[in-house]
Amino acid sequence: MEKGIIHVACNIDASYVKYCVVMLTSLFENNADSSFHIHVIASELPDDSKKILHDWIEGRYHQTLFVYETGNALLEGCSIYGESHISLATYYRIFLESILPRSINKVLYLDCDLIVNGSIKELWSTDITDYAAGCVEDMWSGKPDNYERLHYASSFSYFNAGVLLVNLEYWRNIQFQKVAEKYISEHMSELVFNDQDVLNALLHDKKLFLPFRYNVQDGFLRRKRRIRPEAIPDLEKELLHPVIVHYTGGKKPWQYKSQHPYKGLYFHYLDMTPWKGERPDVPFLYKVKRMVDRLLYALQLAKPKYRKYLCNEI
Repeated sequence: MEKGIIHVACNIDASYVKYCVVMLTSLFENNADSSFHIHVIASELPDDSKKILHDWIEGRYHQTLFVYETGNALLEGCSIYGESHISLATYYRIFLESILPRSINKVLYLDCDLIVNGSIKELWSTDITDYAAGCVEDMWSGKPDNYERLHYASSFSYFNAGVLLVNLEYWRNIQFQKVAEKYISEHMSELVFNDQDVLNALLHDKKLFLPFRYNVQDGFLRRKRRIRPEAIPDLEKELLHPVIVHYTGGKKPWQYKSQHPYKGLYFHYLDMTPWKGERPDVPFLYKVKRMVDRLLYALQLAKPKYRKYLCNEI
């Protein structure tokens, strides 16, 4: 593996090209002194989508792009739980060890529904020699159901798979992909959070927890939290300096119903891309609803979903 190169992987389909570009723009803008190899994985991508990625990553930012079109065979036997905004492409995380070249021993996997808000050098340099992955605790780690469903002790906690520092050499040594495929075939009916459940079921005792600032999830910012109570003191400190803001859940900043405190950060980087100025159309009745909500908050007759000191809604 080339020294000085940061390898970043992401999974997309054609509908997520725009969000991938915005995410990568935030990464490049906040890490201008770093060299990246970007590995984009999809079942297939139209030529115009590949051109957009190439023009932006290599043309605009002079970084290196690799596109892996895997077809649909890898995802046979995989399915998405219930009615979900999540694409089947999420399962490509399971297959990183075989999709990426064997010369790559470590990769930073990033979801496309996030913004990189600072340097990732310290994250990338984290020593995970003895671990399958570095990851951040999930916002739902306090739910007993996670552990009952996946059959392991809650003392190991539950991690979010949207930001993963993956030790590919470790994965290859334990034949993780083969084990994961077997697990999926035997437990698909038990999976609620799709491949994230698979990763936790198989790697819960082989992971290293990273600071919360590297995957600040929607649930961390809410008044009602579902994370383990004992983790909250560390979480409060880490929220002061978020490095990666992850727009988890079904209401993304590009959708009009999003009230995410950091949705303005998403539009900041969107406006550096070819989609500058694009905003969701907000129906009149929803605008009225938001006005009423703010009035109720001001009169202390209702409480907002998000904590006041964090709100920078734009």
